[in-house]
Amino acid sequence: MTLQQADFDALRRLYLFSGMEDGEFLDIMAHAAPVHLASGQLLFSQGDSARAFFWVAEGVIRLFRASPQGEEKVIELIGGNRLFAEATLFMGGRYPVNAAAQTPARLVAIDSQNFKSWLARDTERCFRLMAGMSTRLHKLVNDIDRLTLMKGSDRLLQYLLDHSDPDDTGRQRVEWEAPKQVIASRIGVKPETLSRLLHKLTDQGCIEMSGTALYIRDAERLRQAEGE
Repeated sequence: MTLQQADFDALRRLYLFSGMEDGEFLDIMAHAAPVHLASGQLLFSQGDSARAFFWVAEGVIRLFRASPQGEEKVIELIGGNRLFAEATLFMGGRYPVNAAAQTPARLVAIDSQNFKSWLARDTERCFRLMAGMSTRLHKLVNDIDRLTLMKGSDRLLQYLLDHSDPDDTGRQRVEWEAPKQVIASRIGVKPETLSRLLHKLTDQGCIEMSGTALYIRDAERLRQAEGE
């Protein structure tokens, strides 16, 4: 496939590819393909054969599971410049969750069978990959700790701090990457609980709501609230 130079450079820096020689990286990218999704479009379902893993160039992908009662539990929201479903390379070859486009999205699909065949030809490649995946695993364990050990209010505060960036005026802005009910599911609270917590932070002067954006008015106070 033909990659935009910016996409090519971003992929090259990812933990899965950063230890490769240039020729090795080109071999893998020769078996990559573009994927364009409309908002709400399903990419794959739980139990489908994992024929590819993906990199998000633009947009947001929602990973979720559904209960027998039809309720959806959001596992993760995957934004730009992130890989997902790469663990299926070593997990029996089936997707463990559903994936759908939360927003219009542009992805790069990387052929799983070709990647596994490439690894099998050289054990040194496997060790290099393991080093990158170990770093990634450490981050995921920290994320699990947040979800299981923190109270719902703490998870919200951490989410706001993790997703804030300065705007043109220097104010710390949080752009909601999904509807609030999806965010609530992601951090493990009910939508009404999320609304109540946001109102409380607004009343305390920690945040300011403005349309689809949220501004952190007092980041230090927000961090102190997290630690209390």
